[in-house]
Amino acid sequence: MNDIDLRKVDLNLLVVFQILMAERHVGRAAARLFRTQSAVSHALGRLRRLFEDPLFIRHPKGVEPTARSIALSPVIADILDRTRSALLAPNFDPNAPHTFTVATLDLTVPTVLLPLMERLRKVGPGIDIRVLSLDRLRVIEAFDRQEIDMAILNLPTPPARIARFPLFTDRFVGIARAGHPSVRRRNMTARAFAALPHLLVSVRGDPTGIRDEPFAPLDRLHRRVAMTVPHMLAAPLIVANTDLIALVFERIARRFAKELGLMTFAPPIALPDFSVDLLMSTSRVNEPGLQWLRNQVTAVCTT
Repeated sequence: MNDIDLRKVDLNLLVVFQILMAERHVGRAAARLFRTQSAVSHALGRLRRLFEDPLFIRHPKGVEPTARSIALSPVIADILDRTRSALLAPNFDPNAPHTFTVATLDLTVPTVLLPLMERLRKVGPGIDIRVLSLDRLRVIEAFDRQEIDMAILNLPTPPARIARFPLFTDRFVGIARAGHPSVRRRNMTARAFAALPHLLVSVRGDPTGIRDEPFAPLDRLHRRVAMTVPHMLAAPLIVANTDLIALVFERIARRFAKELGLMTFAPPIALPDFSVDLLMSTSRVNEPGLQWLRNQVTAVCTT
């Protein structure tokens, strides 16, 4: 591509590009931008000339990005993130109204989000939190579209444009209703454990569970999965009222064991620990508001 005269580049064009990437529809993008469809179409024409690529191809349900658009998306997200950070005031007032959008899974609700909200009512009364349920397969795309400010989940090897801050490490434990006849026995073998009816937590609904590799020894023993649910927070309630057993994170088990009458036990196979991380766009780590929120999240995870 030829050299570009930056004096002729309108930053608003990059905003239009990002919204089109998020919406994949000119009409919806126009509504989100508070512009007419013709204005967005005109901006798209300018983007096409700027990048010398169609960028978005029409199809019956809207538009689809070209390979060039997909490659540009994280770059443009980074440019807009850095621009936003540069324009922000150097200080952050937690008493002033502000909304942060955080991506996470339900397993962090009682262990992170609940204590975080309790803390914010005291130290940041002007702060509101909007939570999106996103797994690690979709969270990078959400960062690139600038749909989220922060994520709290497991992502051990994020791309360079995403900064990772470990929060805590958890481990899997077994849960069963109090008095479960098959779990009261000591020294349960892995084969006997696999034969019990299991409740499996699988975010995507597939039979492999929250992580494939740790449970491979069980699956080789033909683990019986009697029920699959997409939310870990559903597991304690279901287990407490059935003869199903489940593997959940220890912090979840501790939170509900007394309230629901659950017993916890060490599974008869070795399972690796599970890390929970705080994720942010690398270009925004020095943003005062996000620095402040990160400190609050870290505080509730270390107490």
